[in-house]
Amino acid sequence: MAKTRNTEENVADRAAEEPAKTSDERKFPYEVLKENCMRLFHVTSSTFIGATIGKENGSYSISEMQRLIDEWLKKEVKK
Repeated sequence: MAKTRNTEENVADRAAEEPAKTSDERKFPYEVLKENCMRLFHVTSSTFIGATIGKENGSYSISEMQRLIDEWLKKEVKK
């Protein structure tokens, strides 16, 4: 388990350091992005989960996921 956690942290470190690329950007499994959402996107896990409902089974680039989160945060709250 510790080895898995260390690998995921290394992925998050590399992802955070990589500059934005074109469509050939490296993609990461949803779970890795979720576990590192505070570090990568500066949002809580509950915000990340809310912004990504229905997208749990894919792999996403950092910029794709940031766009999804930003769009979700800009949505008007229904009363």
